[in-house]
Amino acid sequence: MKPNRDASELAARLGAAANKPVPLPGSQQTIERQPVRREQNNAKEKKNNTTVGISLRPTKELLARYTIAAAERTMTEGRVVSAQEVMLEVLNKGP
Repeated sequence: MKPNRDASELAARLGAAANKPVPLPGSQQTIERQPVRREQNNAKEKKNNTTVGISLRPTKELLARYTIAAAERTMTEGRVVSAQEVMLEVLNKGP
């Protein structure tokens, strides 16, 4: 394999950088910090702020029933309907 033509320059720069002292916290040098962007969180909050997240643990049989119902609705409506969507509709109807 041929040696890289810039290998000696790279070795010199690495050697020079290794010999420099590492700046300690509180020293004369200051580093400017960039503000953290939170655009994704703001978009999520604005999108749907009327709902809350909960965790449900249905039995295997109940989940299978909702999954089958969702699969049937997916076939009839021509769009993907999740089991969670079917559960929410049933909960919204109430007793």
